[in-house]
Amino acid sequence: MKIEVLYFDGCPNHKPAVKQVQQLVREERVSAEVLEVNVSDASIAQKVGFLGSPSVRVNGLDVEPEARAAREYGMMCRTYSVGGRREGLPSREMLRQAIREANSGINNSDSGQPPSNRSRSPTSLFAAGSVFAAIIASFCCILPICLAVTWFSILGASALFDAWRPYLLGLTFGLLGLGFYFAYRPRREQCVPGSACAMPVTNRSGRLMLWLATAAVVLFAAFPYYSGLVAELLLSGTSSAAASEASKLAHASLVIKGMDCAACASAVEEKLKAVKGVRNVAVSAESQKAEVDYEAGATTVSELEKAIKDAGYEVRKI
Repeated sequence: MKIEVLYFDGCPNHKPAVKQVQQLVREERVSAEVLEVNVSDASIAQKVGFLGSPSVRVNGLDVEPEARAAREYGMMCRTYSVGGRREGLPSREMLRQAIREANSGINNSDSGQPPSNRSRSPTSLFAAGSVFAAIIASFCCILPICLAVTWFSILGASALFDAWRPYLLGLTFGLLGLGFYFAYRPRREQCVPGSACAMPVTNRSGRLMLWLATAAVVLFAAFPYYSGLVAELLLSGTSSAAASEASKLAHASLVIKGMDCAACASAVEEKLKAVKGVRNVAVSAESQKAEVDYEAGATTVSELEKAIKDAGYEVRKI
């Protein structure tokens, strides 16, 4: 085990910190190398990640967990949170806990990287979960577009996601709420303004991620309301070939069940346009109808119904 006491010349707490560390090493009966590291100027302070004098590290990790993500390096006196107060030395219990953790292998690391690089904060997890839930909640309108573009079909999948949409949206905003709680809940220990534990970098980055996730959630949750425009842009290039002018046209009115948004209607419309002989198609999600003009000699109503069923919807002729 390697224990470092970083200090600058003239620090009154340097020697007491070294003495305290040596006493605890003996009490805990561990094999440890205690090193005194003199930080002579600001450039070295930046290089070694010096949070102030004295700073104690066990196997590269600061003994104060709240300070491990801090980046306020410089030539200043260090204070520690001890019993709700700020003191110039870490408490014996803080040192003891760091030594025991290192001895058991929990915090065994020589890299000096903060634990934030090895584990995700609750804020990040809740933010990621809320975005995922919002995407799934809007699958009822995302899926028809994807299927129309790729020419695949999954019967009933869109209707299934639509049935679960209210619950998924509830989960989405519940996860966001938990994320905001963990990001903005009051800290139990108040730090001196500008000190190492005042505002960890991981907390700031977690809040930024949370707000970005909120924007993504709103975008996906509102997708059904602008899905028609997206479907128009993505599917505008797919149309059936023009039929000959001499062909005789027939008309079919079809009732379609299961269409919940403009994207669903656009997906059905593209499936119908792909049927040979179809000239004009108008599909409405509001009226749950499809109006189709087609060449009587090129296709049949049965073929039109099959195309709608392949898109994943129920159909009947009026």
